Amino acid sequence: MGKPVENLAILGLQWGDEGKGKVVDLLAPRFRHVVRFQGGNNAGHTVVVDGVSVALHQVPSGALHPGCFLVVGSGVVLNLEVFNQELARLKDRGFDLDGRLLLSDRAHVILPHHIALDLWREGGASKIGTTGRGIGPAYEMKAARMGIRLGDLRHPAILAERIRPVYEEVRLRPGAGASCRASKASWRTC
Repeated sequence: MGKPVENLAILGLQWGDEGKGKVVDLLAPRFRHVVRFQGGNNAGHTVVVDGVSVALHQVPSGALHPGCFLVVGSGVVLNLEVFNQELARLKDRGFDLDGRLLLSDRAHVILPHHIALDLWREGGASKIGTTGRGIGPAYEMKAARMGIRLGDLRHPAILAERIRPVYEEVRLRPGAGASCRASKASWRTC
């Protein structure tokens, strides 16, 4: 293996608990780009660089390596509140990602009604042990072509029209107040 690796994909074969993020972090200095291509803000991982320990949930693992350009791909479902908090924590620790972070406009957004639906399902007899963070329902909406993408946020005039039918469909299942209770965000329809 004397030839340098140009591209490398780290894939997991389990539920995500096999340490992919830590492996990516260890290999990141050898690559110009680190791309997160799927997943949500569930378990995450902790990386340590030069004695600095940082927990990452949505930002790609190469964040602590200044030579890495980071990409969040279209297969990721983003909780924007969590993502922004993570960026702020990184910046507070001296890791500014300005100019080296790209978000796909096709990445889907986790919304309060996804979290409400996830929590509602986990409260019944058929719970499967999710984190309750809306990741599964966000992927369901993505597969059904009903989800909201980052690019949709650039068009506020049509955004409400896109969200309303999905919100109403979800609202029928757990009840009218569930979406409001699942998030700190205030919805005009609550």
